[in-house]
Amino acid sequence: MVYSDYQQSPDRRESPRINWINPDVQVVITPSNTESKVLGWILDISPGGFKVKAEIPQKVKEVFLKWEEIHFETFEDFFQLKGQGQVIWASSSENTVGIRFGRLDEESRISLYGFLGMSL
Repeated sequence: MVYSDYQQSPDRRESPRINWINPDVQVVITPSNTESKVLGWILDISPGGFKVKAEIPQKVKEVFLKWEEIHFETFEDFFQLKGQGQVIWASSSENTVGIRFGRLDEESRISLYGFLGMSL
């Protein structure tokens, strides 16, 4: 498997998250108000959202936080996720952002819960 066991989070998450040991799941992020795309890699995930590593200049991170809604999609055979959400934080020292899920299509929800080993 490519992830570690569930870990309790010291932050404000309501659900446990899975940390990837070898992050290889790419995600494409597109703000709803532009055609721009950001390519990143999922570092951890929970039923409520995920953390993404992306090569993002600091100026762009500040813009990330102003995006009211983003669209995201992964393309892996074993894990497919497509939906909408919001960037809720951006690290000032690392190239990471936190994304909270807003809406997931039904197939994505099934894929996510199956991947997390949870029932719907």
